[in-house]
This record gives sequence, structure tokens and C-alpha cells, in this order.
Amino acid sequence: MLEKLRQHFKDAFTTATNVNDSTYEWFQSEAGDLFGIQKNRLSSSEKTLLSSLFKPIESTQQQALSPSQQKWHDYLFSDDNPSSPLASKEKSLRFYYFYLKEAIEDKQSFDEAVTGIVDSELILWLSSSHGVIVEEKPSTTFDDQSLKILIDTLTSDFYVEPSFYIGQLQKNDQQLRLKFLLEQQCFQVFHQSSQREKVSNFYEALPLIILHTPGKVNKQLLSSHLIEALEDKELLHTIEAFLQSNLNASSTAKRLYIHRNSLQYRLEKLLENTGLDIRTFSNAAFINLAITINRHL
Repeated sequence: MLEKLRQHFKDAFTTATNVNDSTYEWFQSEAGDLFGIQKNRLSSSEKTLLSSLFKPIESTQQQALSPSQQKWHDYLFSDDNPSSPLASKEKSLRFYYFYLKEAIEDKQSFDEAVTGIVDSELILWLSSSHGVIVEEKPSTTFDDQSLKILIDTLTSDFYVEPSFYIGQLQKNDQQLRLKFLLEQQCFQVFHQSSQREKVSNFYEALPLIILHTPGKVNKQLLSSHLIEALEDKELLHTIEAFLQSNLNASSTAKRLYIHRNSLQYRLEKLLENTGLDIRTFSNAAFINLAITINRHL
């Protein structure tokens, strides 16, 4: 249904949800998916019809934000192009995206529970059932199991059904806002998929995103860290040799005529810079796909 609406309203349709944008009429499906349609492109009869099919979401003023939250909200969603709130010395950050099947009233307790797992107090609510978490000092990798435990806790304590999506390790550079917006749109598409899990990371989601919206997939969708890694000729050669050797370190070292320790150093460098451990199958499969995207899209 949402895809048909997207085709009908074209650029007037958005899933980059920020319900405080009063230029859109906002709605929520039974599955908890949020979308907006520009008011000036929506007739009164169309609005009435959509209101009967979906839950209208009123644009309301956000809850009181801390100075840090306000800076991040302005940076990510304002058209005034403010500078990144992240200190220039910080190399990386990560975004988490969450959706609740039902709206929640006790956001403060929800935030406290999330903060206990994700090391960040920068939780930006974009509606009563959807938000973004900004982790300014992320660990290189994140344990999905921790989020799964959190979901069980939230479901039992708040009677909500949350879905969490873990973004890429993003570089703190001038393209950060664009990378966020592209990643957010893709996770929105992924969230609408019937095959999604309650906890997924970007690497697991990408194949389904390609199937559902191939036109949204291009090089810009990849994090700047990953693009830099794939444009390092020596590192790329190592990655491809590792893939061709079926993730076998000894075979790869022989293929490259290097010591096994040198290979491990290169793989650790990739992990440190991108958050991707190519020694695991899911990450290796993603990197193989990312190489194709980087070269051809």
C-alpha cells in the first residue's frame, strides 16, 4: 500500500519521518510505519480517505530537548545546514533507528531503559512511536544480542513491540547528514518488509533494500569509512583475496605471499575503520555486495 502511495504522490511522499514538519500531513499504518504527504499536493477528499485507512498523526511541538539534543535535531532535520554537533576530534559515530508498533506515553522511562544498553542519551523522538539514537562514541562493533534482551524488557515493561535497526559506523565528515538521511530512508523501507527481524543491522538489511527499492541503492549509501577502505588498493586486494579463499586466512596469506600476521593486521585495520569483521559470513557477504555497488553504482 505504501509503495502504491509513493508511486502516486511521487516526490510529495516521504518516509523520512519528522512529524514536526508542518508542511506534510502525517499518517501511521497498522504496522507502525510512518509516512507524510505534502499538504499542498493533497486534496480534501484524499486526506479524508487516507484518514479512514491510516491513523493521522498531528504535528506537535517536540518534548523539551537538552542543548545537545536540540543541536542534533537541527543538524539532521533543518534545511539551514548547521554544522555537525560532533567534536572535530571524534572520528566516528553510529545511528540507531527504532519503531514502536504502538505509541508510548512514558518516554522518559523508555529512554532510561535504552540508555542502559546503548551508551548514549541522545535519543531524538520524531513521533510518539519512532525515533533516532545518536551514539557519539560508538564501539567498533555492537552486540545484537544486547538489543534483543532490551526488546524483551521493553515488551514486558511497556507493552510495546519495538524494532531496532543498527546503522553503519559513520565518519564524522561533511557528508554525515546526507549519509544519515539515506540510511534512515532505507531502514524505513526495510521496516515495511514482512521479512524483517526485530533487531537488524544495515549489513543484513541491504539485500532486502535492493530487492524492494533498487533505485535507492548507490555508492552514496555506503559509509565514508567503507568507501575509503574499498578505494585503498592494497586493502581491497586483500579483501578480494580473502573472499576468493572462502574466508580462510592461511589460504589468503599464501595467495598474497604475505605472513598470516600481516593478513590479520590488515583485517583488523578494516574492522577498526569500518566496524566490519570480514571473518564473519554476514559481513563478508555485505562487503562483497558493497564492492559491486562502489564500482558500478
